[in-house]
Amino acid sequence: MDLLIGLDIGTTAIKGVLTSSEGKIIKTVSGGYDYYTESNKKLQKPDDFINTCFSVIKSLADSKGNGDRILAICSCCASGNLILLDKDDKPVTPIVGWQTTVSEEDKNAFFTKEEQSAFYKTVGWPMGSRFPALYLAAINIHEPELIEKTNTVAMSAEYLNFCLTGKWGISVSMGTPSFLIEQEKGEYNRPLLDKLGILDKYLPPVYDKGMVLGGILPEIAERLNLSTDTKVVLGSFDHPSGATGAGVFSEGEMLLSCGTSWVEFFPVKSREFAISTKGLVDRFMINGTPYCVMKSITSISEKIDRLREHYLGKISHKEFDELAAKAPFGSEGLTFDFTDNDYKTDIGYGKSNIARAIIESAAYILKSNLETLEKCGLKAKKITMIGGISNSPVCVRIVSEVLEKPVSVVNGQCAGAVGAALLAGVGIGIYENEESAFEKHSLNNT
Repeated sequence: MDLLIGLDIGTTAIKGVLTSSEGKIIKTVSGGYDYYTESNKKLQKPDDFINTCFSVIKSLADSKGNGDRILAICSCCASGNLILLDKDDKPVTPIVGWQTTVSEEDKNAFFTKEEQSAFYKTVGWPMGSRFPALYLAAINIHEPELIEKTNTVAMSAEYLNFCLTGKWGISVSMGTPSFLIEQEKGEYNRPLLDKLGILDKYLPPVYDKGMVLGGILPEIAERLNLSTDTKVVLGSFDHPSGATGAGVFSEGEMLLSCGTSWVEFFPVKSREFAISTKGLVDRFMINGTPYCVMKSITSISEKIDRLREHYLGKISHKEFDELAAKAPFGSEGLTFDFTDNDYKTDIGYGKSNIARAIIESAAYILKSNLETLEKCGLKAKKITMIGGISNSPVCVRIVSEVLEKPVSVVNGQCAGAVGAALLAGVGIGIYENEESAFEKHSLNNT
């Protein structure tokens, strides 16, 4: 049997799926990794990251039977996680997590107001206070010696692919949160690189997603129970991959991706229209709806977890769902402000109302965002949820009731990894495009 591996490299964990070329899910695996905080930076040890990814890949590869072949691997990634390497491809820095912020003082010291305002149209995302271009600016200000030691500037997903193949490459979609790529041209932003003091040769070559980067290195193939004939295919940013794994391809459809951040995702045909919405814009399908617009509630799952633990203790997801299911719609008037981290000790409500109000309050932020997006012309005629809470029927129902729209779940927490596996198949020619790949997958997983 011919097999494919898809990886979804998330903020706190990596999820992997092993599928047949016919689209049947054979096995799912996940592995968590740790971050540490240093000077307000969210950091990760490169070896820990690679070892966790390799562990997931090997667990999937060990599930193949005699005569089975794993033809290709593809990963999607939350991305925006910077790593600098020296001339021997050894890390100069830890992996700097995308949640690390750069001060307004440093941003304004490095970038003019004109450069900041022009950023969105070029990159597809507003400059904000995060992501590699800003980290690199801060490094130029505070640690310029690191730039002098650097021979390769990459993100964690490209580093993983390099460790697998010995080759560098990045897709335009995966490169969007690097802030270094001119999205429409699909090439690096030369004036920005000049300002940052980074030469083109220090950056992974830019390709379209779905391109075959190379085969697995012999020593890595032996370690992971793979073949040197197994191809590594370039993937995308995580939400476009989740949309592929959930079958959300057309205008009028919306993906609700509930990972560390909750993201409303819309396929669109025109980048000009996408930019007019002022949402986050990314490349999407190879042969189909070419762009997507996203609206994110950043790191909301972490805020939900903090509220849960503060008011309900360390209870299981099952216990939380049982509590939330007992409360009425509206939670008898209880709401939570997710911008306020000063939690009260006693709020005068029972645990059931608290549990439901936590999810309802997050859902009302989604609803407010959705109303804004609809005014921009983004209509959600069909909503599909993936990730995080999608495996909780209670939470899905609460979100649906708040949005006043039906919400379906397709491939739940493994949709991103499924999308990456399908793209692996497109890249090596098993499937014609993303839609035909998903159609075959859905026929074999009903």
